[in-house]
Amino acid sequence: MGLRAYLLVDVADDMDQQQFVQAVRDLEEEHTIDFVDPVIGHCDMVIMVEAPVSVEVVAKKIKENSWVNIEMLRIVSLYERHRSSKKQLLKSLSHSGFES
Repeated sequence: MGLRAYLLVDVADDMDQQQFVQAVRDLEEEHTIDFVDPVIGHCDMVIMVEAPVSVEVVAKKIKENSWVNIEMLRIVSLYERHRSSKKQLLKSLSHSGFES
C-alpha cells in the first residue's frame, strides 16, 4: 500500500452536466485513483487516491484542469497520529507500578 488521500473537489460553476460526467469518467481511468464519487454539499466530488510515492503529485495533475479546486485530506494511521499520547500513557503506567 502506498500513500492515500481523499480529495474534495469543487468544480467550476459553468461546467455543464455532460462535462461533469465526462470529468468523472476520465478521473476514474487514472490508475492512482481508487474511486470518484459525485456528492452534494461542500464539494462536488470526492476522490480516493493511492499513490506509491506522493499523493501531492496526483493532486497537482488533477489541479491542472481549469474546472477544479481541490482540498486534500491525507489519510494517516491511528497509531501514527496518536503516537506521542500513547508514549505518555505507557510512561505514566510504568511509574504507577503497572508493567507494560
